[in-house]
Amino acid sequence: MKKKYKINEIAGFFKISRQTLIYYDEIGLFKPKFVDTETSYRYYGEDQFSNLRFILILKEAGFSLKEIREYTKSRSPEESLEYLEEKKRLVDLKIKKMIESKLIIDKKISEIKNMMKKDDIEPQIIYLESMEAVAIQIEKPCDYLKYDKTFSDLMEIREELDIKGDDYFVRISKEDIILGNTMEVKTIGFFTPTSCNHKNSLKIEGGWFASIIHKDTWDTIEESYKKLLKYIKDNGYEVIGDSMEFFNEVIVHLGKGEGSTIQITFPVKYRGR
Repeated sequence: MKKKYKINEIAGFFKISRQTLIYYDEIGLFKPKFVDTETSYRYYGEDQFSNLRFILILKEAGFSLKEIREYTKSRSPEESLEYLEEKKRLVDLKIKKMIESKLIIDKKISEIKNMMKKDDIEPQIIYLESMEAVAIQIEKPCDYLKYDKTFSDLMEIREELDIKGDDYFVRISKEDIILGNTMEVKTIGFFTPTSCNHKNSLKIEGGWFASIIHKDTWDTIEESYKKLLKYIKDNGYEVIGDSMEFFNEVIVHLGKGEGSTIQITFPVKYRGR
């Protein structure tokens, strides 16, 4: 006679609770091989192990008990194949979404760690090579709705050109900044590895730039601009063009508001040259 296993033995072997097996029995998902009419004890056979193992695998993969019960009903091989292929497609889709979610979380973690470091926020003079880009001008006066619409249009172009990444830049008029006017974004764009044949393509000339890294909320960025302009003046340089801000899509909550890491740059030349 083949060995019979009590419910506690099965629960221990498969590392599930006794209550789970009772519930599976009640809903008709996994019933015992034999129930003692006198003691009501449930007994299971070894030939049921593979079925229970498969049920637990499907459950771990995200299948509901209703879906598992639907699959375990008697069906032809063709029906089983069709059912499992559809479920596999749904699992693949869920995995893809989970990977995308993980990438977003990883970027958030990296950005928060970067913003916590304050050893690279002092102004300096740097040299930037010429860069190819795609950019869209924003009609004045620039407001949030115009900016958001333009940014959405830019993301569509990026997807169309299949340019990976989440780095962008904006240009702001040097006159607005130096005169203390409202800093309106003139242009928003992204860089491309090489020149691309697009109506919004442009080349940003390289040269010497004064640069500062802003790591705080957006509403305090004017303080970083003031610090950079003071550095430019105190070190004998003058601004010769609009500012460019380099940033990415990652936004973090800083308790006192939202912000991100933004590199502010001005093209400069040494006075007297």
